[in-house]
Amino acid sequence: MAKSYPEQLAEWVKRRESTKRDKNLVAFLAVRDDIKLAVDAGYAVKTIWANMHEEKRVAFGYDTFLNYVNRYIRLKSSRPADSVPAKTDPQPAIERGRQDQKIAPKSPAPKVKAPDRTTGFSYNPEPNVKDLI
Repeated sequence: MAKSYPEQLAEWVKRRESTKRDKNLVAFLAVRDDIKLAVDAGYAVKTIWANMHEEKRVAFGYDTFLNYVNRYIRLKSSRPADSVPAKTDPQPAIERGRQDQKIAPKSPAPKVKAPDRTTGFSYNPEPNVKDLI
């Protein structure tokens, strides 16, 4: 009987040699908590990378490090929490709209008068003799 695709894929992954990218990602994920603490403390990402690279905690370049920081630290912390319920107003939107209209009637917007002539430079091919003297 033939194996299912997930089983075939699992065997292939076991046989396959890990790539440099895989190793870099694993190394980054191993120190992710330390990096997050340092970023939250206000250290520059380049300073954090230089220190970790010097101590041989990460062996990859700054560009890769910055991409991982943006993807796995900054984007996760900037997403809103799904578990926080949105604030709901007990008053329906239609009722709020009616109250707003009663409280502050809208006044018409002031009309802007168009200028009589175009402002700025205008070219006149015939020079004014008075301006030349």
